[in-house]
Amino acid sequence: MNYRELGRDDFKLQMLLGMGKTAQVYLAHAPDGLEVALKLPRKEIREDERLSQMFAQEVRLSLGLRHPNLLRGFAGKPFGDRAFVALEYMSDGTLDGLIRKGQRFGPEEALSYVSQIAAALLYLHGRGIIHQDVKPANVFMKGSVAKLGDFGVARTKDDHKPFERAGSPFYMAPELFRGQQATPASDAYSLGVLAHELLAGKRPFYGDTFDALMAAHLTQAPPPLPNLGLPPKLRQRLRSLLAKDPDQRTPLDRLLRTLSGEQTVEIAPTASGAAALPWYKRIFRRKT
Repeated sequence: MNYRELGRDDFKLQMLLGMGKTAQVYLAHAPDGLEVALKLPRKEIREDERLSQMFAQEVRLSLGLRHPNLLRGFAGKPFGDRAFVALEYMSDGTLDGLIRKGQRFGPEEALSYVSQIAAALLYLHGRGIIHQDVKPANVFMKGSVAKLGDFGVARTKDDHKPFERAGSPFYMAPELFRGQQATPASDAYSLGVLAHELLAGKRPFYGDTFDALMAAHLTQAPPPLPNLGLPPKLRQRLRSLLAKDPDQRTPLDRLLRTLSGEQTVEIAPTASGAAALPWYKRIFRRKT
């Protein structure tokens, strides 16, 4: 079936999955029975030029990007009263939802998710796209598979708008607090915060107010990771994701090579549709 020819009325709503500030998301069925997450922007979003452009970008990028660790879009309409996007349905919700339920992750599982999101980011960066909002709420889960989604605030190579700070301050790179433009290194920093949260069970930086949180990101050294048996080189590269200077952060391709035992890492989809990241079942059996 050519899903791109479908309109929002072609999808049969099943149940409400969630309500956010900008949209409602429903579990829905396509005419052939495919389960999708149907995202419908709120009326006030459709009537706000800036926010409607953000939704339109999410539709465009979701439909145009293809990677096993990016949330896939099947159909969508970017503007107007019938605007929508039909997205891949990930039955386990978001990584943030799992964290809020108190789920803890072993090091192999945590590093698997970090690797999958790093591969997705490398794919985006190779196409001139900076996500700008890497956080657990934008990582969608199904079993052991993690997929990065929500491209509304992503910055593309064709984006010439003035700088506008985007993303959650809990995961925001220091240079963004300083008013500088986002770069691939900014996404790497956000991934570093997420990695620390999964491995240590808490974020590396906290603050009771926005100013206190900003000061923590700008001035505090990240706390060491707990002793999880990680190889020293991997510990160092995970920590360097949180460097204050973007130029000092581990490039994501180098991080993935470390995770794979310095083998070549394939970041594009393979013929089978899976990313080639065969490291996380072996890493703790390797000598450090």
